[in-house]
Amino acid sequence: MVKIWCSISSHGYGHAAQVIPILNELGQRIPDAEVILRTTVPREFFEHKLHGNWVIQEKQQDIGCLQQGPLEIDIDGTWKAYQHFHQGWADNVKKEAEAIRDNEIDLVISNISHFGIAAGIEAGLPTVAIASLSWDQILLNLRPLHARWQQDILREIQEAYGQASHLIRLFPGIDMPAFPRSSNVGPSFLSLPTKTSDIRTILSLSPDDRLVLVAFGGVPFGHLPLNALQALEGFHFIVSGVPVPDAFTRISCWESLNVPFLEALSQSDLVMTKPGYSTIVTAIHYGTPIIYVRRDNFVEEANLVDYAHQYGRAYELSREDFQSGSWEHALMRVMEHPLPRLSPPQNGAKKATDILKTFLNK
Repeated sequence: MVKIWCSISSHGYGHAAQVIPILNELGQRIPDAEVILRTTVPREFFEHKLHGNWVIQEKQQDIGCLQQGPLEIDIDGTWKAYQHFHQGWADNVKKEAEAIRDNEIDLVISNISHFGIAAGIEAGLPTVAIASLSWDQILLNLRPLHARWQQDILREIQEAYGQASHLIRLFPGIDMPAFPRSSNVGPSFLSLPTKTSDIRTILSLSPDDRLVLVAFGGVPFGHLPLNALQALEGFHFIVSGVPVPDAFTRISCWESLNVPFLEALSQSDLVMTKPGYSTIVTAIHYGTPIIYVRRDNFVEEANLVDYAHQYGRAYELSREDFQSGSWEHALMRVMEHPLPRLSPPQNGAKKATDILKTFLNK
């Protein structure tokens, strides 16, 4: 039996979504592989997506960024959380390494926890990072970095990354200079599930209604301009995390549909989102037009916006127009965009698995 230790950041679900296709491919090639998921991403996210033999062990692996809604980083709160997480750093790494040894692991994978990488190296095992971003680059973009303790935390993160056996950089990924050894592979995204429900039938939509999925990740909005959306004829909106009054006939809560997110995405005519990795590359691959609202202080954003425009139909909506509900112009324009000339790159799961197998062979 081959045992894989998979350390996954719990900053949103995108990090888990990146590794699941690769773990599924690895499981097909090595049927007796067993994966231990070390994360605080809930078990429900992996069910019906991750195949093969796996167990989950709840353990925080990093901080990522704390957010004030899906479009804003809580910069002060993020740094305070890192300060707390890094207390007793060396001892905590040793304890995590002991847990790895106790489970008789063959290979450590991390997306993109520096803690998981440091523990894997401490345990004396091949340790491979898989990601489209790294937290040191995110933190470097969150100014200021004047305090000595902030610089010490950044150094510990970069030192851990620098010890990794290898980085598998998922396209379109940012530059991650802390990793001395790396390979580039195509994007990683989840396969669409078998259709179990017809959302248009559930919602009694007319053939002319365009279904819009409003998908900004797992961090809920405190407010959405529901009155303005209700006034937009010819559209029906699926939203999440906000209560929708019964009188609003053009807006539905995703939670009440009991339909998996990927099914909702595949059945929607277009998606309104932030430039986040998982939603962008999945929507582009399956041909769903995208309207995006920038977050501005996420360093990976420019790459994802370029990817969306190069390989799909995409339109930018300003933060002001998003918050006021002035969506109609963007909704109409993106549907008028011509189909892209270029096909998106192939899924990188197979090439990533080829690389992982070389470390298992060692």
